[in-house]
Amino acid sequence: MLYNTVKTIVKRFYHTRYKIRVIGEDRIPPDGPVVICSNHISELDPPLVAISVKREMSFFAKSELFKIPVLGYLISRLNALPVERGKGDRAALKKSIEVLKEGNMLLIFPEGSRNKSGTLKDLQQGASFMAVKSGAKIVPTAIKGNYDRKKGVTIVFGKPIDTAALIAEGKNRKEITERIREDINNLLISA
Repeated sequence: MLYNTVKTIVKRFYHTRYKIRVIGEDRIPPDGPVVICSNHISELDPPLVAISVKREMSFFAKSELFKIPVLGYLISRLNALPVERGKGDRAALKKSIEVLKEGNMLLIFPEGSRNKSGTLKDLQQGASFMAVKSGAKIVPTAIKGNYDRKKGVTIVFGKPIDTAALIAEGKNRKEITERIREDINNLLISA
């Protein structure tokens, strides 16, 4: 209930303030575990992704935010998962796999931090690890443009990657991560 209420408010705000174009939202599986893997150009990206899809999603937030009284309460009610940045946070990894095994959707920025260069950095393997362990499909996603009224921002969802099929073909996590990177790069250079 709270998630949908906040999503509606944020969606109205974003569409009033920014020119937003969404491409490929129909490519997101309507049910089952899904990992949305996107490049990360701004702190405005997580809400943009959330308002661009029909399903509820979970996402990571740095653990310090949960210690801020009102904000911590709010983001925990909005499906945020605390993560200790700069460390191998096994608890966050375990929780994310549980969330996916329950058939939910999880947003991940596999570059690990914001990157405004326009060129995708090397990706961390966490997304492929979580997807393989949970049986989730991965939806490569590209955010491009500017958060302004004139130029606008475009979010493009790619075709889902079936990690189970790739594992059956003998692919490992590193190769799956490279596939994610290639797919996001292709979306970044497409229309």
